[in-house]
Amino acid sequence: MDIAENKNFLTHTERTVGIIISNMKVLVIGGSRFVGPYIIDLLLKHKHKVTVFNRGLLRNTYTKKITFIQGDRTQGFDIKETFDVVIDTCAYIGEHSRLAVKQLKFGYFVNFSSVAVYKDPTLFPMKEDAPLGGFKIMGPYGKGKVESEKVLQKSHIHYANIRPTYILGPNNCLDRENFIYTRLRANKPISLPGNGQALLQFVFADEVAWSIVKLAENQIEGSFNCVGDECITLTSLIVQMARIAKVKPIIEYNPSADGINQDRSDFPFANQNFVFSNEKIKNLGITFAPLLEGLKRDYQAYYRKTTL
Repeated sequence: MDIAENKNFLTHTERTVGIIISNMKVLVIGGSRFVGPYIIDLLLKHKHKVTVFNRGLLRNTYTKKITFIQGDRTQGFDIKETFDVVIDTCAYIGEHSRLAVKQLKFGYFVNFSSVAVYKDPTLFPMKEDAPLGGFKIMGPYGKGKVESEKVLQKSHIHYANIRPTYILGPNNCLDRENFIYTRLRANKPISLPGNGQALLQFVFADEVAWSIVKLAENQIEGSFNCVGDECITLTSLIVQMARIAKVKPIIEYNPSADGINQDRSDFPFANQNFVFSNEKIKNLGITFAPLLEGLKRDYQAYYRKTTL
């Protein structure tokens, strides 16, 4: 789906964010999955000159407004051009970030990180100055994101880390909404890990994109949680999504699948409290859609048609 074809996905946050710096030269590393196309579309809409660098496995043709460079970041960046901003959407280990910082020429860098960088918490909501270490339930993913952030911290460049929580939205590259709606509409039971009472926050793909573009256009430094305003339990999430799909949920619980014992193929979210402060990024003018409003929007516009 071309995001630009469906204006419903951008209207909520678009009303709250102004453009500061225009006509920037921006390099997007990755950008072919999920949030990436939102970022690229916004940059083009804001009249920036966009270059995209990725392996071209999912897409290798772009509009004439975009310069596409096909390459593998693990083999290095043979790019001579200097950019105002680099937006790295796919750094998963420290070496990824190290090569980008060493080989690319730029003025400002946005790192697509994650709330998974934090140590297992004892106090909520977690703020950006909480200790890093990686949530145990996130395994190597959280550890790798910590490595990337530490590389940037030591690099003396101008940069920001955006730390989203679980991201929702149309065409999700992870089996989240599709997993749940498919089972609900097929009248299949959904097995929740543990007691299903963990509190979670979510964020929508368009909101993450707007946050990244906001940071890039203002070249604001620091780390920023990117999470919605509301919390919901796993059980309540299923109940609400069932109401949206107009079906009756069949919910089961698996106490043995709690914490690190969970198999994510059985359910896409862990029974682990995921509650974070979003005050810092909201101070920049970013707002977040109510969770149920966003779920209804995306179901009607996308998942109702794709989860049959």
